[in-house]
Amino acid sequence: MSKFAPIHIISCYSFLKSGLTIKKIVRSIDKQGYSGAGISDFDGMYGVPEFVHAMEEVKKPYLIGLNITIEGANLSLYVLNEEGYHHLININTASQKDELNLDTLQSNSGGLACVIETNHGAFQEKFSLLEKVDTNFTKWLSEFAKPFGERFYLGIEIVDKSSKAMMDKVRQFAKDYSYRCIAFPRVRYEKKDDAIVLKIVSAISEGINIKEKKAEGYEYFMAETAYHKIYSEDEIEATFTLLKQSEFSFMQKRGEMLHYSGRDADEELKEMAFAKLKSLSLDNKLEYFERLNYELSTISSMGYSDYFLLVQDYVNWAKNQGILVGAGRGSSAGSLVSYLLNITEVDPIHYRLQFERFLNPARKSMPDIDVDFMDIKREDVIQYMRDKYGHNKVSTIVTFQSILARQAIRDIGRVYQYPERHIVLLSKAISNPRYSLGQAYKYLPEFQKLVDSDAYFKEFVSLAGKIEGLPRQSGQHAAGIILNNTPIGDSIPVSIDFNDNYISQYEAEYLEEQGFLKMDFLGIRNLTTVSVCVDLINTHYPDVHLDKMNIPYDTPEIFGLISSGHTIGLFQIETAVMRRGIQTLKPSCFEDVVALIALNRPGPMAYLKNYALRRDGKEEIVYLSDDLKDILAPTYGIIVYQEQINQIASVMAGLSPAEADNFRRAVSKKDKAVLLSLGKEFIEGSIKTGHSEAVSKAVFNDIMKFADYGFNRSHSVVYAVLACRMAWLKAHYPLEFYVALLETSMSANDTKFIENISEMKALGIKILPPDINESEMSFSINEKSLLFPLNSISGINDLLAEAIIQERVNGPYKDFFDFVVRLFPSKITETQVLKLINAGAFDNIYKSRASLRNTAKAALQYAQLVSDDDGQLNLGIAAIAPPEIMEENDDPIENLDLEYETIGVMLSSNILDYKKDLLQAKNIVPISDLAEGNEVNIVGIVKVKKVVKTKKGASMAFVRVFDQSGDIEVTIFPKLFAEKSALLEKNNIIVIKGRYEVRNDESSFLAENIENLEN
Repeated sequence: MSKFAPIHIISCYSFLKSGLTIKKIVRSIDKQGYSGAGISDFDGMYGVPEFVHAMEEVKKPYLIGLNITIEGANLSLYVLNEEGYHHLININTASQKDELNLDTLQSNSGGLACVIETNHGAFQEKFSLLEKVDTNFTKWLSEFAKPFGERFYLGIEIVDKSSKAMMDKVRQFAKDYSYRCIAFPRVRYEKKDDAIVLKIVSAISEGINIKEKKAEGYEYFMAETAYHKIYSEDEIEATFTLLKQSEFSFMQKRGEMLHYSGRDADEELKEMAFAKLKSLSLDNKLEYFERLNYELSTISSMGYSDYFLLVQDYVNWAKNQGILVGAGRGSSAGSLVSYLLNITEVDPIHYRLQFERFLNPARKSMPDIDVDFMDIKREDVIQYMRDKYGHNKVSTIVTFQSILARQAIRDIGRVYQYPERHIVLLSKAISNPRYSLGQAYKYLPEFQKLVDSDAYFKEFVSLAGKIEGLPRQSGQHAAGIILNNTPIGDSIPVSIDFNDNYISQYEAEYLEEQGFLKMDFLGIRNLTTVSVCVDLINTHYPDVHLDKMNIPYDTPEIFGLISSGHTIGLFQIETAVMRRGIQTLKPSCFEDVVALIALNRPGPMAYLKNYALRRDGKEEIVYLSDDLKDILAPTYGIIVYQEQINQIASVMAGLSPAEADNFRRAVSKKDKAVLLSLGKEFIEGSIKTGHSEAVSKAVFNDIMKFADYGFNRSHSVVYAVLACRMAWLKAHYPLEFYVALLETSMSANDTKFIENISEMKALGIKILPPDINESEMSFSINEKSLLFPLNSISGINDLLAEAIIQERVNGPYKDFFDFVVRLFPSKITETQVLKLINAGAFDNIYKSRASLRNTAKAALQYAQLVSDDDGQLNLGIAAIAPPEIMEENDDPIENLDLEYETIGVMLSSNILDYKKDLLQAKNIVPISDLAEGNEVNIVGIVKVKKVVKTKKGASMAFVRVFDQSGDIEVTIFPKLFAEKSALLEKNNIIVIKGRYEVRNDESSFLAENIENLEN
């Protein structure tokens, strides 16, 4: 049996200091036949859970450790038992706070083994200078050794002749002073020829370039025989002994549910729920009474009463603070208890929502009550939890930004300074962003062809493969929070941010596995939009008193607006795909919107038309069994929701609600062996309840067809509530809605921004460009028109915009020269003056933008002339007349192009508006309405042209064009480019026939023909 275990492994969780993923580590350990292994990372304990799981999978013993530095000494600490685990967590926390010292080490040494590196750090520096060992050195070393006793080791690492000579001296020292030595080779990459990975990750970390494509090194997994030649048998045996000494079991419950109060949680929850039931006058309705008792009993039996009390606490606190909270999210809306506690806002009985879809006694996973908050107030709610329950009992959750295939290509391209065109070529060829490099080569012919075309590309991709999968850095989960009844830092390792808040070093799945309560606090911009919109309405119409917490969501005008297709900005239903679905369905009630959200997705989308035809009485509704009528009648005989599968399984196969939910979950996984068993079980159960075998089989096959994409009805209902509330605001207060939307949810470089402006124009809403005398710091309403803010102009920062507004206190700007002179003390530049001109900010002072552009330099020279050394107006010479405006006729297309560049949209006019007849004749599709599929015509004004060479030396081009609705990059391949290059000059108006496609999350238009619009 092997006696060697590499315990000084540095994993990729020492960010950009190693090339070893956990998968590579365990693969090598298994392949080399080592007795076990240990990891000891620099930056924390991030990799521990993944490493432990992987090692247990291959049934190998393991050590988990931490690499720390105290007084320059490099130490690796290893957990031997539960006490040691908690001590290592304490040391990790002290390290995060920069409070790590010998005192910390001494008070947390129990249950830990310590190895000091003798070939690096302070030991090597001090020892190598000694001609003979002195008391200063031995005293210094004993400070580290004393707390650990026989659990302290000198780490022996031999890499070459000079290090061997040094290690031989260390061995003699150990013998003389009774220290134990251990084989301690540091491992940071998998194979010998992977040595270059250390240089690459270092270059990425430092932002530098390198030229070497190969490197020499020794920090890889060697054959065990090689280690036996380097280290003594005692040193190798010590690694195995240390492994055997570990009694630590990582896999155990460490989390403890946070208690809401000192009272009995079951009783408190019951009191709250029944009090609200009574206040709603529902306590005398048997269905509600029985449902509530059933839910409370289930919640109590599963030990989740405190959970519901905690959620209602922060939800109701937020609402009381005026923080808008979503109507619910996911399956939790199926709980009557959630509704009565004000966690959700939809009555689950009225909307036919199932509790078992949310909380199933037969399912072991913890419940999941996700809550949506205004994105700008999410942190306030989390801080409330810290303040109320204790700063140390609340933690956000770590995530990792890993280097995926395309990022690996980009990183290698930058490090080695490969040409940008080759980086783009390879990146674009990986059309599925989720594919690894290996998968891309196997499944994407274009990528495979490119890699195989040249040894140059093979080397490029090979280098990228060495860093693929490595985490670059840690981040924070977008929503997840953990709460615990005891201090979190006592049970798991944490990082500490600038505000002294905890961030767990373990990912969410591992925390939940250890019994920690995870809650999702989601920040939703749409809720912020609604809140801002309601505030604007109440400001502009003081008598309205609109309550942002109680906006209608089921009135006729809502569905009129949605059916019109003007849904930009509406939660979940604003995309081009949704707008096409709306044209098919024409929602006329709330249930239609619920069905639209569930059906208008890949897969079930095919049934949207059937749904509409059946609703309108134009297609017959057929039920396979009369027992399905009550279940499927609301959706016209089509299985739309997951809950309907549960109901069918209960009614036809006689399954309990909990069993039916397990049935649905199992069916959706499409495991052939499981399906065979489930089908048999369903059909037998259905026959027992009086259905024929043929009908039973037909119903099961129908379930199979829909199980893949059946949607959670609870989810769809609460999504529809927010969508319809936003539609109500948009229908009644369109200007306020658009101002709020533009202010909170969009930026000028967002394609939705341009779509939004186009929709406003289509609705006849007047939109005004920025104005030096009227615009503010945000979008505003000016005499029933929407006015752009000054800081929406590219190049006009908040400081200058505020200076322009502040100076207006001294009176409006009278003319162009008056403006420049008054802003001269604010150090306004010629570039900024030109940006304001191009945005149309002076249009109400002087109409010709070309003339003002000509005069900008002279205006600044005049301002300097009439100002003193501090830039202030010198009254003694202020009477000097300004120069004349240098007149020039405007070029409409140039003005539009410059306007588009500065504010991201064309507001003042659009040259294409004058070509409407031509556009209609050519069946032009607006750029914003493009969808993948058929060949179409678009028209665009040429903005930017980039000509590149293919591998064969032929010229092709990427041309960006824009129309009234947006812009897009057009790909023009060599043959067409050779024929039509003359048409691609800037500001030409061209018609392009081709196909729209989205690859790598980037959209482009592949041109098949190009012609001049006028032809």
